[in-house]
Amino acid sequence: MSHSLDGFTPTSVENPETLEGLSNSLAKIHGASLSAVPWGGGTRIGVGNVPSGYDVAIDLSSFTGEIEHEPGDMTVIANAGVTIGRLNNVLAAEGQRLAFEVGNPANATVGGSVASNAPGHRQSSTGGIRDWVIGMQTVLADGTVTKSGGRVVKNVQGYEMHRLNTGAFGTLGVISQVAFKLLPLPAEQQTIIAWFDEHDTAREVGMRFVNGLFMPEAITLVSGPAANKVISASGESAPAERTYALMARVGGGIRAVERQVNEVVGAIGAQGAIGYAVLSDDATAHAWNELDGVVYTAGLAVRFISRTSVALNAALDIESHPAIIDAGSVSSIVDLGFGSSTITATPPDDETVLRVARIIREKLSEKPGSYVIEKCPLNVKQDMDVFSDVGSSIDLMRRIKAEYDPTNTLNPGRFAGKI
Repeated sequence: MSHSLDGFTPTSVENPETLEGLSNSLAKIHGASLSAVPWGGGTRIGVGNVPSGYDVAIDLSSFTGEIEHEPGDMTVIANAGVTIGRLNNVLAAEGQRLAFEVGNPANATVGGSVASNAPGHRQSSTGGIRDWVIGMQTVLADGTVTKSGGRVVKNVQGYEMHRLNTGAFGTLGVISQVAFKLLPLPAEQQTIIAWFDEHDTAREVGMRFVNGLFMPEAITLVSGPAANKVISASGESAPAERTYALMARVGGGIRAVERQVNEVVGAIGAQGAIGYAVLSDDATAHAWNELDGVVYTAGLAVRFISRTSVALNAALDIESHPAIIDAGSVSSIVDLGFGSSTITATPPDDETVLRVARIIREKLSEKPGSYVIEKCPLNVKQDMDVFSDVGSSIDLMRRIKAEYDPTNTLNPGRFAGKI
């Protein structure tokens, strides 16, 4: 694995396999006044600002240890280097699963996913990673091992400091172990995809499910070229004209899923969809994987979190901006239940990407909510903070950083406000 990042190449790589090894590595780095960037599977390592220093890579891919699964308590404890895919395979053997999803689970690790608060399609029904972490072990910049939460759901040890580290991008400490509460595997899951020629119609149908008698496990409205891609990936013929695709995944008991599928199909048909399909397992995997692929292959990807109506309107405003339309194919992926949108673009060159990123940042800054530019070329990071302005909270964030990492050892300059 290459550990180069934003034009930096570390002078050395640490590969700790034990807690003692990780602690000793950090103590050595701290004692030498060096800076370090923790690495997991590398799936989200590019999210963040350009580091202000990068001497040592801390590769945690071998920091796996034993997975401690307690099926009766519906909890699991895993080390930072365990991949989400492997963890879900272990849980599935006992009829359980993680409550959240992440992109590229075969490579995404527990530590990296939690540190970056990785998004996933199931947020519509279950929320984000932060909602399912019940305990955490972290190693501070000087090698000190700390713990918060515990191994059971009802535990207040450590004042839930694990919530502070979830989404902190490794700036306060290196996450070494996480405890999660779990959900049972549903007996049945089914994905329905429908496509419309009008945004308002697709939006209305989707919100009817969100506000209806049941919440789909995942419900996503896709527009732009991405909509045609997921329709084609599902094995259906995508229309040549502009299309809006609505993807809904339901889960539960066999009879409950059958009833929900019928309700979804009935609502879609009543609203005059151009077409729809109830997908097979293979087609389901292809369609959702294609949706993730749209983000991974984009030249620019910006994630915005707000109220669902704000996220929808922001995506529509940006997609219809003349300068962005002229710059290259633009798509949006809106999670209707969670209130987040991901806007992707594929401009022809870095200069155009920068111009588009500036427009998107300006438009999103006018809306209530927060954003992060999750994928972009280096020149965008050199031009702007990839995180939205956090206002007066930045002073508190800097004080917390100074308390936990006073020598600015861990991921310096990479978080919001270039902390």
